[in-house]
Amino acid sequence: LNLRQFDDKTKRKVFERQKGICVKCGGVYTINEMEADHIKPWHEGGKTLESNCQLLCKDDNRRKSGK
Repeated sequence: LNLRQFDDKTKRKVFERQKGICVKCGGVYTINEMEADHIKPWHEGGKTLESNCQLLCKDDNRRKSGK
């Protein structure tokens, strides 16, 4: 069990709440084009909970995390 990753149910709920809009760039994407991100980073004590989850497009998430 990886407590750093959001499960599919949480990702779906956040996707629906955001209406497929990336919170970083404002673009509209399908759920498969987005990645779950911790609002408060995991390494800073952020929990892997729906309330700490946002979806970003893959490009913005990778830029944010420096991948």
